[in-house]
Amino acid sequence: MKKLLKNFIKTDGDNNVLELQLNVLVFQQGEFFVSLCPSLNLSSYGDSVQDAKDGFDEVMKSYIEDCTKDGSLHKDLMKLGWTFFSKQTKVIPPAQVELDIPGGALKKQFNENWTVPSC
Repeated sequence: MKKLLKNFIKTDGDNNVLELQLNVLVFQQGEFFVSLCPSLNLSSYGDSVQDAKDGFDEVMKSYIEDCTKDGSLHKDLMKLGWTFFSKQTKVIPPAQVELDIPGGALKKQFNENWTVPSC
């Protein structure tokens, strides 16, 4: 099954805060459930769909903390293909990511919303 993913980032207009909406997939791989956010290249896994989602929340929290601590979020997003325009008021995600997930393996698709300091 091919899925097209959409993501976006908004700013507060003063370049203080980024609002990220990220598409996350949870699919079964063997006996584990994997949560994956392709636009950030972040993933986690667990014994259930909920465990995989909870694990992703922890990974995302650590990612944001690390990027905030060393001021690397903007640079990291650009390396991942995100494009920032004039004073970061408009941010374009990487080209849509197309994944080839075997039929029946996709268990859940959801959006994660995060508000983080701009860095």
